[in-house]
Amino acid sequence: MKRRDLLKSALGLTAGMVGFSVMKPLYAADDWEVKGPAVPNIPITKVTDRCYYFLAKDPEPSPENFGFFSNPGFVVTSEGVLVIDTGGSVQIGEMLIRQIKTVTDKPVVKVINTHFHGDHWLGNHAFVEAYPNVEIYAHPKIMEQVKNGAGEFWTGFMSRNTNNATAGTVVTAPTKELVGGETIKMGNTTFKIHYMGKVHTDSDLAVEVVEEKVMYLGDMAMRRVANMADGSFQGSIDAMEKFQQMTHIKAFITGHGDHDGMALVNDQKEFFEILYGKVGEYYDAGLSDFEIKPKIEAEPFMQKVASKWPGYEHTLGRFVSDAYQEFERSLF
Repeated sequence: MKRRDLLKSALGLTAGMVGFSVMKPLYAADDWEVKGPAVPNIPITKVTDRCYYFLAKDPEPSPENFGFFSNPGFVVTSEGVLVIDTGGSVQIGEMLIRQIKTVTDKPVVKVINTHFHGDHWLGNHAFVEAYPNVEIYAHPKIMEQVKNGAGEFWTGFMSRNTNNATAGTVVTAPTKELVGGETIKMGNTTFKIHYMGKVHTDSDLAVEVVEEKVMYLGDMAMRRVANMADGSFQGSIDAMEKFQQMTHIKAFITGHGDHDGMALVNDQKEFFEILYGKVGEYYDAGLSDFEIKPKIEAEPFMQKVASKWPGYEHTLGRFVSDAYQEFERSLF
């Protein structure tokens, strides 16, 4: 009997018995009577005449970077500014607003949150305060996550990892839904919204700026090894194949790290194909996840390319474990 068949028999006895709980933060934004310090201005990276983003140099939050470790972006249109992701605190959001004003005097009229991880949307607080009529969009699954405690979890996470530099951030959820397939017209600029199912999370949105041939990817593709606990390796491979078909796109702006052309998508796809494919191969051979890890590390792409990515050394083992569990689930 193949190992996968044996596992089906064994796990069938315990189906339905596993549950989960959401970890609560040690403290939430409402607990603070003082506000954390202002975030120093981050330089703006210009990709095209309309498309910009803020490059986070650090891959993780820390007291030194005030929790700034993901890449918010913005697009200047004839009808105002559309912001893609707002950072992980009210202070980061305020810094973004200051810096956007150095590029244009047009107001921010729309915000899109690419997924529910807090480093991409807790800055909403600042934009609502500065622009009371701003429209904040996201996939409906983000609203579900916020209702289930994601905001409190992420404010706690950011506070703990920044020595409370993000204190004062109020959970400010998006209120308008995008499910993928929508086209948004803002004066001289057209945006297409892409949803590809469960990729980095189950709420990922990519924002295509049609006239500029630019795609804001959120965290669906990045040269970083960080967190796939909420995502899918197979879903990521499938999504990268779809992005590869979009040969008209000249620049992909990722949620972490430098923007790039199609090479960014190609690297992400190869990384996940090797990892998930080898996990499946060695799983059927009877190996455990900790036995699989060194075999994956020995793959040429891993040694020459992925090993240079932030987080590789201390996170690859968790990726292998997550991929191992996803492969097991795929057998049923």
